[in-house]
Amino acid sequence: MKIIKMNRVKEVRSCFYKRDLRNIPKIFPLKRWDFILNYFYKSCQSFPLGLLKSISTLILTLILSLSESSAYSQNQNDYINDKINHDDEQRKSLVFLSQNQEQIENFKLIEEIRDRVREEVSYTFNHATSLLSVFLIVLTFFPASAAIWIWFLQAKLAYKVDIMDKEIDSFKYDAISQIQEMVSNAQIILDELKEQSYKADEQIEQLQKDTLIQYSRDRNDNSEQLMMANDYAKKADQFFLSGMLKQAINAYNQALRIHPEMADVWNNRGVVLTRLKMFDEAIASYDRALHIRADYADAWNNRGVSLIELQHYQEAINSFEQGIKVKPDYADAWNNRGVCFAKIQQYQEAVKSYNQAIAIKNDYSDAWNNRGVSLMKLGIYGEAIICFDNAVKVKPDFFSAWYNQARCYSLKGEFEVALKSLEKAANLNGENCQEMAKNEPDFDNIRGHELFQKLIG
Repeated sequence: MKIIKMNRVKEVRSCFYKRDLRNIPKIFPLKRWDFILNYFYKSCQSFPLGLLKSISTLILTLILSLSESSAYSQNQNDYINDKINHDDEQRKSLVFLSQNQEQIENFKLIEEIRDRVREEVSYTFNHATSLLSVFLIVLTFFPASAAIWIWFLQAKLAYKVDIMDKEIDSFKYDAISQIQEMVSNAQIILDELKEQSYKADEQIEQLQKDTLIQYSRDRNDNSEQLMMANDYAKKADQFFLSGMLKQAINAYNQALRIHPEMADVWNNRGVVLTRLKMFDEAIASYDRALHIRADYADAWNNRGVSLIELQHYQEAINSFEQGIKVKPDYADAWNNRGVCFAKIQQYQEAVKSYNQAIAIKNDYSDAWNNRGVSLMKLGIYGEAIICFDNAVKVKPDFFSAWYNQARCYSLKGEFEVALKSLEKAANLNGENCQEMAKNEPDFDNIRGHELFQKLIG
């Protein structure tokens, strides 16, 4: 085998390093280069430069040696063929000239040598070609196997990430459920405490009455008159609960003539006068109660209600705020304060008051309904509808909530739902519903509907 020159080795190696294998045939000619290099060039494009350097070192000697041996074998074959042709001519000459036994033996020996050379050359070439094919196959499948392995790792990682996401979602759901349960339990406890607080207030008021009576007895200061006044006050309460309002006023007046320093009697008298729409007299009665007991939260609230009826809204707001100052968790006072702000079209401030009332008493249907009306005036229809839904959940026969919900749906453009809510309102109070809806501008969008005509007429 011939020795490979160093300059040709460097040229070929540079082709490998530069990944430009298509120049090898120019440096070193070999048969079937087009097929081999096209196949090998595509596979090498994805390999890093360091790996190509290592591979080039391994296969450089093999390819160049194979090429040199192939060329040398080709020269040998040409030489042998020339020799054979020459020998054939000599053989014919010998046959024709003489039958020399020694020349025949030499001819056989030459043929035997030629066959062996052919066999060796063929074996060497086939063996080298097989090794090179195996090596090319390995180089071809290596990137594919690496890609499959990377895909497998990515799939496994994605599976684990998915499992972690599910675990996090499950943890969040459990945590939220526990928090909601805790809030619900806290709300139940808060409602129980409020109920107990109301009962305690009633007991305190009764105790104050009993203490006043006992104090009068100890001082021998008209104790019989005080007891008599208390009896009249109890009779007045019974008349009020029975709807006998005028009789209740007379009984309260009798009690106050006997003992005029009874704040509860003055307050209850004002409530009856408010029912009779005698608002000025009612306010005077509340003022007498507050003169006796300035921290009387109920009297402040009731006074504000009468002032609303007289359309003295700012003064009413002041009364409600006085009641809230005495009793910050007074839900009725917060709700009535919101009503005043709504009357003067300060709807945002009204919503704040309703929020306070609902925070104190979550099942306060009037506060939910009033809040919904203010939000509807602000154009926040979606949240307003939620308020009306909460109101009818607490009180399913709440006519005003169903009616206002129908108005809100009509303004929002959901006419079918608006008609359903209006139908429920009409079923609860048909006469009042018809009277209100006839001139309600919020129903202009559905006024021509057949069901509206049927309900309202």
